Amino acid sequence: MSILRQCRQALKNIVYGDTLLPQEFTIGLSEPQTEIAVWLHGLGAPIDVTFRHTTACCAPLIMGVSLDKEQMRTGRRRGNLSLRYYERGGEKRLLGQIKLAVKAIIPLDDSELVLFNVRGSTNYCLPKLRLWAHYLPQTYSNRKNLPKFDVKMTALELRAAIVTFIRPHPLSLVSIQSEGTENIFPMNLMGDLGKGYFAFGLKDSRLAAHQVERAGRIALSNVPLPLCSIAMKMAINHTKTSVDWEQLPFSLKTSKQFRIPVPASAPRVREMKVDQLYKIGSHTLFVARIISDEKFSDEAHVNMIHGFYQHWRLQGHKEKIRASLAEDSFNKRGLAPS
Repeated sequence: MSILRQCRQALKNIVYGDTLLPQEFTIGLSEPQTEIAVWLHGLGAPIDVTFRHTTACCAPLIMGVSLDKEQMRTGRRRGNLSLRYYERGGEKRLLGQIKLAVKAIIPLDDSELVLFNVRGSTNYCLPKLRLWAHYLPQTYSNRKNLPKFDVKMTALELRAAIVTFIRPHPLSLVSIQSEGTENIFPMNLMGDLGKGYFAFGLKDSRLAAHQVERAGRIALSNVPLPLCSIAMKMAINHTKTSVDWEQLPFSLKTSKQFRIPVPASAPRVREMKVDQLYKIGSHTLFVARIISDEKFSDEAHVNMIHGFYQHWRLQGHKEKIRASLAEDSFNKRGLAPS
């Protein structure tokens, strides 16, 4: 290695330390996840929305939170609204927060889905200097390459999106079978809304969103760890008109009521019927009713988190970080890192 390269590497080590981890990090967790609690602040007493919120759209970045009917109107506002992400165990430390402003309210029987614009965020997973060491080149790169992106997020939105991935996002496979359209593709922008409702967002520029719109129903399968690399490679199916079930590299079974093909190894399968949809910006938000929910095992399934949170989880332990990088590489590609 040349002296110049050695100097660059030494400078990188000083600036970033061991925090240069993948932005999308894969881990295995059982359901429901017990690592992170998400609370809505600003409506009087904080409200636990860990399993009642979702990312509704990326550009603009919009968060959706399900509340009991009239809770938004009768709640006594005592300050700015925010979502706060806490360590569920241990010292229950605050790891991140996102500032919110109400955009719209969608009625859901005796509850309602409140959509919020994002006004800003704070991330506590890394020290400030380390965070800004990452943010500054990311901001420069984003501005330089923004015209090439199909999802054009601002620097503010990108930083807030990182905070959303402090809460583990399950990776799932969506199966569709309707009127000659047969497809299966991965998804992670989604969340339970409680009381039998579920929401998910799909890029409007991809065929998959329009296929779901036409079909009006899906089967949603959790992805077991051994299936992770295959599921991630199936992202290309977002742009395909159809797939051949017999050519898939895994065994299939059919969902309970809709009889849609799903992975035989899926630890959980939920069938959903689309109730409402909203074309917001870069994404279409689908609000669905859960028709059936089958849980076949308690084995760990794939979740996506941000590398900043993974570093915090491992408390900077170098051996654990190296081991987790090898595991992440195997999960994504089915190969040991080169």
